Amino acid sequence: MMNQTTEFKSGYVAILGKPNAGKSTLLNALLGEKLAIVSEKPQTTRDRVAGILTTDHYQIVFLDTPGVIVPKDRFNEVLVWRAAEALEDADIIYYLVDATDDEPPNERLAEILAHRGTAKLFVVVNKTDLLPPERAKEVPPAAREIVADKIFFISALQKQGLDRLLADTVEQLNPGPMFFDPEQLTDRDERFFAAEAVREKIFLYTGEEVPYSIHTEVETFEERPDKDFIRVVIYVERDSQKPIIIGAKGQNLKRIGMEARRDIEALTGRPTYLELWVKVRKNWRKNDFDLRNFGYKVKPRKRK
Repeated sequence: MMNQTTEFKSGYVAILGKPNAGKSTLLNALLGEKLAIVSEKPQTTRDRVAGILTTDHYQIVFLDTPGVIVPKDRFNEVLVWRAAEALEDADIIYYLVDATDDEPPNERLAEILAHRGTAKLFVVVNKTDLLPPERAKEVPPAAREIVADKIFFISALQKQGLDRLLADTVEQLNPGPMFFDPEQLTDRDERFFAAEAVREKIFLYTGEEVPYSIHTEVETFEERPDKDFIRVVIYVERDSQKPIIIGAKGQNLKRIGMEARRDIEALTGRPTYLELWVKVRKNWRKNDFDLRNFGYKVKPRKRK
């Protein structure tokens, strides 16, 4: 059992940035575990996922957040709210920036950073492995106007620069209690990650707007003596998207299911039977009732 003294440190670190900056990759690299789903497509993350790193001397709760854009529809408004809410709990904010990003922060991201309260701000320049060595320590336009407490240059994918980032993070934390059990890796349960495993494969094996139009929901999760039984429903917005998910003779859905099942079994350590269904919920991303039913916190619409 850990010896908790007054010098034990703890705190929350929110990972914030534009879509595709590498936030989920960084979370996975810091934890040494695949916790958050990753895709080359932008805006893969929809939920705030806590990853918990515990040692004998500290506990850090990292908060992965959706990429921040200027929202043009109801669903993206919800995702931006989720990212902003993570800052309410944060002691430190990692503003993650793609080293190749030539654009300044969008106005919504700049607004969130400006209202961060008392949290320390670390600018973390990611993907430095994509630049020639002589440019690897350049501050990109996306971060030049940001007043930060510290700046770091890393490659989350190659796990470069993470030791210093982690050491400086621990240095900035205050003495505090352990928020979670030392063996706990996340605040999410197996049902959540089963749905996410399916969603990740849909991002991998469908294109264009389809992966952004789906919602995955675990309808049944039963632990059985011989093999767990999980049924996941994939909701799409339009009838035309259903055959894209299923594929010719059901081959695409079969591939999605097989690969998601492997990930679920790796997570749970138990053999699993995974059953997938595809259903249409027309325009669910625009409907407040559907959004709430799918677990999204929806703020009241502004009156015109």
